[in-house]
Amino acid sequence: MDETFEDYTARIFSYVGKRDPVRMLRATPAALARRIAGVPRRRLTTRPAPDKWSVGEILAHLSEIELLWGYRVRTMLERDEPEIVGMDQEAWARVGRYEKRNPRESLALFSALRRSHVALLSVLPRKTLQRRARHSQFGGLTIFDILRLLAGHDVNHTRQIDALLRKKRRRAAR
Repeated sequence: MDETFEDYTARIFSYVGKRDPVRMLRATPAALARRIAGVPRRRLTTRPAPDKWSVGEILAHLSEIELLWGYRVRTMLERDEPEIVGMDQEAWARVGRYEKRNPRESLALFSALRRSHVALLSVLPRKTLQRRARHSQFGGLTIFDILRLLAGHDVNHTRQIDALLRKKRRRAAR
C-alpha cells in the first residue's frame, strides 16, 4: 500500500521527535561523509533495483532538496506567507541526471549549502522561526516546521543509505 502524504509527513516528523532540528541538520553532512568514506564510486552508483535510487542518487537528491528548501526559507524571510509550489522528485532526478552525478561532488554541494543554511538558521530569532508559508502539498508551514521536515528527511535518507551499504557489504562477503 502506498503511503499517503499525511502518513509520510507524520513519519518524517517522528524521526525528529523532541530533538533540536538545527543540531540534527548540522550533523548530517559529516555523518554522510563517514558512511561513504572509502566506498568505491561503482558501489555508490549501483542501483539496488531498476526503480530504486543508488546511494549516489540519494546524495544528489539531498543536494537539490537543500538548494530548494534554502530558497523557500529565504522567500519566507522576505515575504509574508508566500505560496510555495511542491516539486516532483522523480522529474528532478530525471532532469538532473542523478544517475550520472559524482556522489562525492553531490555530498560536497550538500555540505556547503547545509553549512550556509545552518549559519543563517542559527541566528534567527525564535519569533522568526514562526513565519509561515502555504505549501501546495504540506499546507501551512512555519520555518520551524521546515527545519523538522529537513531533519527528518535527513534521517530517512541516511537510513536508506545505511541499508544500501549493508546490503552491498553482505553481497560482497559471499
